[in-house]
Amino acid sequence: MYKIYLHPLGFSNKEAEVYLALNTFGPSPAATLARITNIKRTSMYDILNALMAKNLIVTFKKGQTTFYAIDDLNKLLHNEREKVRLAESVVRQLDAEKATQEGIPINHYIGEENYREMYEDILRANPKELMAWLHLDKFYKALDPVREEEWTLQRIKQGMYARLILVDTPLARKFRRQDKERLRSTVIIPKEFAFDTNCFLYENHIMLFDADKVVTGIRINHPGIYTMQKQIFEMTWNYFKG
Repeated sequence: MYKIYLHPLGFSNKEAEVYLALNTFGPSPAATLARITNIKRTSMYDILNALMAKNLIVTFKKGQTTFYAIDDLNKLLHNEREKVRLAESVVRQLDAEKATQEGIPINHYIGEENYREMYEDILRANPKELMAWLHLDKFYKALDPVREEEWTLQRIKQGMYARLILVDTPLARKFRRQDKERLRSTVIIPKEFAFDTNCFLYENHIMLFDADKVVTGIRINHPGIYTMQKQIFEMTWNYFKG
């Protein structure tokens, strides 16, 4: 039954059968594995070589016989983590390359799923500080409260400090009371300065969210524009922080 769970980890059907056989029966010669799995012995060596190439099994000899074995099941985890690290590195490199091209890189997102994906990008970027203008009542219209709580806990775990400028609402005042335990500071501005669109600033990115009718988001990557928006944020923050 575990074979289907190995397929998403990069195992072919036969590789999964052989790996599970080694896990069940322990170190075995190729001939024994061929008999257990009903895989032709000529094909068995190709499968075993593929598993060794993935650093999932090892070989050793007893007399004249070569045995194959799983030395550490945790290599499954290590391999997947390495893939994630590689993917993150590639994304960072591609993003940096994109930012150096002519023009201003802009990503446009429509729909709740894309909206949430744009929000998740903040965790992936993992800035030391996150700044935002938020109308919480509008903001939560587009986000699953359960996922938002998970997102916040992950932000805290990553040590990402947040400074938030909030429109004055009962929800904002309740939200502010949890600042210390939520690794953040908030400033509440009067309703006369209320805004509907939410904005995040981090790592040369400006992200705008609107969840009024059609959930829409725009992400701009530009150091100059980011610097200007950050200055506006700081002026607003210093004026209203009291």
